[in-house]
Amino acid sequence: MNILITGIKGYIGNSLELKFKKKNKIFGISSKTERLDYKKLLKKKIKPRVIFHCAGTGLVGINKIPYQIHKKKNLESTKKLIKFIKKIKLKKSIIVFLSSQAVYGKVSANKISEKNKTLPISDYGKTKLMAEKELLKVKNNSIFILRIFSIYGIGLKKQIIWDACKKFKKNELTFRGDGNEKRDYLNINDFTKLSEKIINSKKKVKKQILNVGSGSGIKIRVLLDKMKNLYGIKKKISFSKKYNKSEYQNYVSSNLRVEKFLNWKPKKKLSKELNNYIRWFKNYE
Repeated sequence: MNILITGIKGYIGNSLELKFKKKNKIFGISSKTERLDYKKLLKKKIKPRVIFHCAGTGLVGINKIPYQIHKKKNLESTKKLIKFIKKIKLKKSIIVFLSSQAVYGKVSANKISEKNKTLPISDYGKTKLMAEKELLKVKNNSIFILRIFSIYGIGLKKQIIWDACKKFKKNELTFRGDGNEKRDYLNINDFTKLSEKIINSKKKVKKQILNVGSGSGIKIRVLLDKMKNLYGIKKKISFSKKYNKSEYQNYVSSNLRVEKFLNWKPKKKLSKELNNYIRWFKNYE
């Protein structure tokens, strides 16, 4: 099976490559080195059976990077992919887009379902939602929009788990916010197994939007306390109370649709995987 992965040098793209490369032929392009140049693929006349569209920006918070960069990497990269799909007249393939929880914006529900309104408050979320809408126009293929919550796992070098380990190493124990924000953490191995289920599914799909998380939330202060104890630090953690709008939201996925549709449930336990991550971090550093 031919599989195309955009953003193959990113954490999720690379994890998908490792998952599928033994039994499939992988073609990857990266915005980091090639600016998502499809010319080589056009010359090879490749028609992928599956496309994982992972290319995009990785910073979710408001105003961390300019809007134009979000637009270029999230929206324009998607338009380039669609142009490629049309040029090769791709049909009966599976296209999986890695969207984000950020498309929902401010939500008061304990768990976010696909029925919640999409009112993004960050440039990241806005451009991800625009990219979704472009892909949903693509015909003659199966379109999966995966609204991913917080992915974590060994090898990830960004976001709160990585940042916390770096702080613990320096004996710094002050964090942004007040620690009561809830997040939903999904292990990368559970995500790649879900991806495997998607490409092996016999169900006929035109368009499907799925929330993808662990299905349970944890307060940031509880997460950091767990990590602190696993790291071997006895001092207390404190919070600066400083945060932006996108950070001070509760993002917890309702997994009901994805569990029912693909018969998939996450299996990795957060405490055990945090311990594995910290062990990796200490060896890495």
